[in-house]
Amino acid sequence: MAKILSLAGYDVRHVYARFEPWGVGRVAGDLPYPSEILDFDEQEWNLPAVEHRFRRAVAAFDPDCVVVTDSWNVKPLLAEAARGYPYILRLQALECLCPLNNVRLLPQPGGGFAQCGLNQLDDPAECSNCLMENGRFSGALHQAEREFCGVGTREYHERLLRAFAGAEAVLAVNPPTAAMVAPYAKDVRVVTAGMDPARFPWPAPEEPREPWADGRCALFFAGLADEPMKGFHVVHEACRRLWSRRKDFVLEATIDPAPGDEEFLRCVGWQSQEDLPRRFRGADVVVFPTIAQEALGRTAVEAMAAGRPVVASRIGGLPFTVLDGETGLLCEPGDPDDLARKIEALIDDPEARARMGRAGRRRFEEHYSWDVIIEKHYRPLLKRRPREVTRR
Repeated sequence: MAKILSLAGYDVRHVYARFEPWGVGRVAGDLPYPSEILDFDEQEWNLPAVEHRFRRAVAAFDPDCVVVTDSWNVKPLLAEAARGYPYILRLQALECLCPLNNVRLLPQPGGGFAQCGLNQLDDPAECSNCLMENGRFSGALHQAEREFCGVGTREYHERLLRAFAGAEAVLAVNPPTAAMVAPYAKDVRVVTAGMDPARFPWPAPEEPREPWADGRCALFFAGLADEPMKGFHVVHEACRRLWSRRKDFVLEATIDPAPGDEEFLRCVGWQSQEDLPRRFRGADVVVFPTIAQEALGRTAVEAMAAGRPVVASRIGGLPFTVLDGETGLLCEPGDPDDLARKIEALIDDPEARARMGRAGRRRFEEHYSWDVIIEKHYRPLLKRRPREVTRR
């Protein structure tokens, strides 16, 4: 977003924290826009010091607007650091709504997950109880960040409400998230995350087929196989069941090879951002079997940018990203039989695959390309405003 805003003529400064013990703020190489790193040691890593440093950085730049972007439960802290300036809260997922894992996915006794319908704005007491019961199932960084912010306390909830109420606008990725936030903010808009179209040139260049895919329908899974919420276990089981009756497909996955992998599975290892577009173009169908309430589904958008149909779970924001029957097919989350049926339908219909791929590319160009998002959504918001007499 900072890169595209800079290219669009805005004077942008990206201010971010770097704290090595948490692995926060590690940036390799030079950023393509002005940035300012706020380095913290362990003595300084506390709420008052962090807020003070960010406040000084904002005041030194003296912006017309502050965009508080993807920052988990720290958003209220950063909103307070921007006090005195118009600020926009940008929600990338369900951060500030689901303090457990940002996707409202509840671990169950004995394994498995359940979907949660609560949110921290409406149900602070229930969410606090959830953290006490399930907080240990979160990643170490989630746990440390919650403790740092005081999530679950009355003081934190009051700061959270003030942050949403004081925002010039809150940008949510999909309509369900916007509906949850609407009672607590004066202006809530559905504004998706964008993608750089330069990564996905169109018409797409032809990619040489992998030797194992020749003559077979190539399915592609891009995600972490060891993160259960990404649903690799669902697509793996769906393909295992399909393989019992047909052998005309292959599943390529961004995982490392393991002994005993099935004949239908080809492990291509973790892919860099530079290599991923080629992998998408080399596929016939992209499969996104998440069981979590993802806000957008970045993989689905990247597949559409590459002109490929998507089979995705009917959950979270995905029904608003993938248009069922138009740019792909939706399946029931966690249901390998339904996923297998949807995959098989596309294996058997090359014309539908081509039609959906073209429709997906059009949808990407009209809704998810950064330049379109900047013109449609950000320009109306990012206007110069009369200066206040004093800044607090």
